[in-house]
Amino acid sequence: MKGSRVRTLILFVVSLSLFACSSPKAKPPRRAPQVTVGLVQSKTVTLSEKYVCQLRADHHIDIRAQEVGYLDAIEVKERQMVKQGDVLFQINYKKLFQDKAAASEGPSPDGANVTKARAGADAATVALGIAPLTAPFDGMVGRISLEVGSIIQKGEALTTLSDNDTMRAYFHLSEARYLEFKTELEEHKDEPHIELFLPNGKKYDHIGQLAAIGANFNTETGTVSFRADFANPDHLLQHGQTATLLIGRIQHHAIVIPHRATFEISDDRYVFVVDKDDVARRRKIVIDDETDDLYVIKEGLQVDEKIIVDGVLHVHDGEKVEYSDQPSK
Repeated sequence: MKGSRVRTLILFVVSLSLFACSSPKAKPPRRAPQVTVGLVQSKTVTLSEKYVCQLRADHHIDIRAQEVGYLDAIEVKERQMVKQGDVLFQINYKKLFQDKAAASEGPSPDGANVTKARAGADAATVALGIAPLTAPFDGMVGRISLEVGSIIQKGEALTTLSDNDTMRAYFHLSEARYLEFKTELEEHKDEPHIELFLPNGKKYDHIGQLAAIGANFNTETGTVSFRADFANPDHLLQHGQTATLLIGRIQHHAIVIPHRATFEISDDRYVFVVDKDDVARRRKIVIDDETDDLYVIKEGLQVDEKIIVDGVLHVHDGEKVEYSDQPSK
């Protein structure tokens, strides 16, 4: 009997031990996340706005034939730079006139009529002859589609001539943006920083200057035209090209935070604000604009509030955090 009690006691102790080993262990408390915080700042930033623009040469004309004739010689090549007065084409009006006069001659009962026609033709050919077409100003020759020997008609376009040392970039602003732009120019007197990006995405080497603002609104589109001028010493820009303008707009006293300090939930953007008890509180913000690495805040934050700038993905709303300060710049 005594041995039976001992065995029962042993089994009971073993069962307690097994139960203790199999029971779940209590989780240790979550350690406060280690984060970096920074103060919301107010500073002057330059914001960029993109506009599609059309490029136009300072002067651009069609070179046209003055009379019907044969294209006797082409004295230039496409994209060649020429000076005012340089010969572009030689047109043989005399030969064409002679051919027409010969074709008009035929048997006549009155030989005097034939002689008279020939005399008239000779006088006309002397007056016409070979006429050169010259450049009316310095510029670049455009595409030449005709060949030597072609018959050309009066007024037919032979090529184009463009004075593209300076290129004009035309673009349009909405009425609302136009009014803002005018206010900024009057208040800050800051010349806008204008850059040009070519169709291949490369930035043009020269900075543009705002040259003209249209006086009238387009009532159909609700826009007003602007013009920026760009130096074109290497003649890289061509008349008729499409490009993209970037206009730098200066905004003073802008409330800004780093991109990395934000996170997104259901298309809304948030930050963690750290309160006086070192507790992270989630707060929704409204973004007004942005630069390469900063958001300009429209609503949701005040200057000198403390926000988490590094480690936001490791933080829960309402959680106490341990932090170090962001190094000052």
